[in-house]
Amino acid sequence: MEVKATNGNTKSTKAVLAKPDKYHVKHALKLGDFNISRNGAILNLPLYMGAFLNQP
Repeated sequence: MEVKATNGNTKSTKAVLAKPDKYHVKHALKLGDFNISRNGAILNLPLYMGAFLNQP
């Protein structure tokens, strides 16, 4: 999960997603000041939706 103060780049998240064998991560969440959208393996959510996240 990455939380952004601005709608900036997610360089560290993209680096982790690029090496699934090393980090064992297939998907990521990005919380910030924007609407719900998906950019490849990154799900973008508004900040308020962080209150509804639950560990599987």
